[in-house]
Amino acid sequence: METANDIIIIWLVIGLVLMAVSLYLIVRPYFPASATAYAGLWMMKWSHVIHPADWLMTSWGIAVAMVLVIDMLQPRNLARCTNGMTYIGIGAIVGMMVGMTGLSYLWMVVGAAVGVIAGGYVYARTPAGKPIGFPSARFFQYLCAKGFPAVVTATVIGIAFMLWIIEQHPVATIQYM
Repeated sequence: METANDIIIIWLVIGLVLMAVSLYLIVRPYFPASATAYAGLWMMKWSHVIHPADWLMTSWGIAVAMVLVIDMLQPRNLARCTNGMTYIGIGAIVGMMVGMTGLSYLWMVVGAAVGVIAGGYVYARTPAGKPIGFPSARFFQYLCAKGFPAVVTATVIGIAFMLWIIEQHPVATIQYM
């Protein structure tokens, strides 16, 4: 029986490491962060720490697949560009955390999207961000190319975190629902 517990712990550790790597990859997108976050979600599911529904895993799997396809279709220099990703990534994470206070997946997505827009706006106002020009088609193209993967990644990480909170502390979450 100890072997089963060891495997569960291994799945959990791998899942947490993948989630941590995903946080880094939001800011430095050398590899699509949404894929590592989604793999981390699966590892946490297999460790039985969280129990996401099948529809949740399927819908976010489709979102991750969309991010991967869009990433492959983008020009290589745009797909691996890191300009402004610190602002966009931190905006996505902070927005997701604010959205998590609504205890809803929808609010996490909305919060991450608003955070990405705010991060992109702040970056466009810095001297390094001036070339993309805020109210321009180039700015919105860049924001969509970099923001959509950040929103999906931040939300997948938030789903894992929220499910962990709900499963580990059910009394605390029920009083707020």
